[in-house]
Amino acid sequence: MSKRHPNNTLTDEELDKLFCSIGKKYNLKKLFLKAVCLVESDLNELAYRFEPKFWERYLKDNPEWKDKNPKEVSASYSLCQLMFTTAWGLGFRGTGEDLYNPVYNIELGAKFIRQHVDKCKRERYHFNTPFNPLSMAMARYNGGSYKNPDEDGWMRNEEYVRKIFKTYRELIRTEKECDEGDK
Repeated sequence: MSKRHPNNTLTDEELDKLFCSIGKKYNLKKLFLKAVCLVESDLNELAYRFEPKFWERYLKDNPEWKDKNPKEVSASYSLCQLMFTTAWGLGFRGTGEDLYNPVYNIELGAKFIRQHVDKCKRERYHFNTPFNPLSMAMARYNGGSYKNPDEDGWMRNEEYVRKIFKTYRELIRTEKECDEGDK
């Protein structure tokens, strides 16, 4: 389904091994993590997106962030298009440049997804909605947790969630999950 992006430092095989090992660590399927990265960055390790509205709305007056470089801390990085502030909230203490490292990036993206899946299960957010915890986790991955789902049980970015699962189903048809020897 995917071709190696010209900016990547890893081969497709190396990237698949990362998806396998990190997926196993966080109890997520390799092809699901790959689907997330395909949708987010088209598997481009050097993908970058500055979010000026995020800076204006949430960070510019926040004492923790106001003296930081907006183009670093209000941006999404690499394969998982992980926001710098999200990575920071997960314990990451590097620079934006460090988030281009595929190992850090996929690890933090998987950790974030797993935390949201577990929280949705624990707090039963998916009850009385047509969504499962993984769908809700992906809605939050893309659109934040606040009022997602809303008080009526609907997610504001359902199209994104559908795109992730469509890509995942396509990968299942064309690729295989991890071999027992993959770590």
